[in-house]
Amino acid sequence: MGLGQDRRHYDMTSASLIALPAPQIVEIVGADAIAFAQAQFSSNLAELKNGHWQWSAWLSPQGRVRAFFHLLRDDDEHLRLVLRGGSAAQLCAALARYVFRAKVQLRTIEKQYAYVARRQANLDRFPTPPADWLIASNSGETCIALPGETPRWLLLTAEEPGNAERSAAAQNENALADIAAGLVTLSAEIEDKLLPMWIGLDALAATSTNKGCYPGQEIVARLHFKGGNKRQLRRVTYSTAELPEPGATIDMKNGESALIVCSAWASESIATALAVTNDSGVKLP
Repeated sequence: MGLGQDRRHYDMTSASLIALPAPQIVEIVGADAIAFAQAQFSSNLAELKNGHWQWSAWLSPQGRVRAFFHLLRDDDEHLRLVLRGGSAAQLCAALARYVFRAKVQLRTIEKQYAYVARRQANLDRFPTPPADWLIASNSGETCIALPGETPRWLLLTAEEPGNAERSAAAQNENALADIAAGLVTLSAEIEDKLLPMWIGLDALAATSTNKGCYPGQEIVARLHFKGGNKRQLRRVTYSTAELPEPGATIDMKNGESALIVCSAWASESIATALAVTNDSGVKLP
């Protein structure tokens, strides 16, 4: 999980700026950038204004989630995909096979740093603070607001600030905030294995049922309009000596099993996770 296994290091921190692993970002530029993305990704870019962002995903023809990301629309010819798990280089190479004659260029953005800000003071340098789905920019920096009850903002910068907290405790605390907000990270172990509604992407409006075709669209539409989905994303808490890897299965007290998507330490020997279970559990809010 990248958080280590020593539970002694997971006390709550007071850090206002938490460093994240190197961000994985794919850039799509060109006259056909919007049309290309609209045909490939599960969200509806026709509803996305310039200078705003939305949740989106790239699905397989079978409807499985290959990649999950923040989709930033900087302008009519410039998109950025900020991945929540996975490799930008691998996604870029996979998407390149579908470019054909489209006037687009796909490339990864290197030498970027990612942080989570937890104080409004961290945003003072942005002329227009990020709110809702607005992208805030300032001298090469980008900031967007993250969902959840705890105020948090994702910062992307070309320079590494010296005051960011990099401890395992801070990483774990941010993972807990993601779990509380129902935000999954798509690790390699579960790429191309889960339907979007199993990991809550429909609740984030990352999948559209009112636009044209895209890979996996028939599966998404059929389950949305005709039903039949038997699995949902739940927040579960359990006792454990070690955090399970994504894709691992744990047994619940009610006799059911849960497939772990992402997890973090809640306290000594107690973990909390986002997990895929059947419909009999308690749904996420």
